Amino acid sequence: MGIFGKNDKQPATKTGTTIISNGTTLKGVIDTKGSIFIDGRFEGILVASQDVTIGKNGEVLGEIKSKVLTVNGIIDGLFDVEQVNILGSGRVIGKMQYDELVIEHNGVFEGEGKKRNSTYSSKYNQVEINELNKLEAIENIETVEEEK
Repeated sequence: MGIFGKNDKQPATKTGTTIISNGTTLKGVIDTKGSIFIDGRFEGILVASQDVTIGKNGEVLGEIKSKVLTVNGIIDGLFDVEQVNILGSGRVIGKMQYDELVIEHNGVFEGEGKKRNSTYSSKYNQVEINELNKLEAIENIETVEEEK
């Protein structure tokens, strides 16, 4: 307890939203405890404790780390987020790690996505190798028969 009966607690810090508006280009690093809204162009690294929203005119080339990423414009890069929402006019190109992924009709994701803590893994490569080995074996048998 502080002087004159007041407590020593600091007031809660309010965090706002950083806005990069249409017609603005910014290059560098943004690290915020709040949210980010981009309707302009950003090149670099974005780290937000809250949400990153890319507006219809927004374009990001770089890395994004946040709780929620909502894309209505275009982003290209590496993304590590808890929740990804790709809206109908959103375009996501690159590699991302996420907990939850939602893609609306006409939204686009081109790249590689990995759900955090997923227990699934593709067996395709093993199947492909087995099939190639079988084809090689058949070709070898046919070659031996032709030589006879």
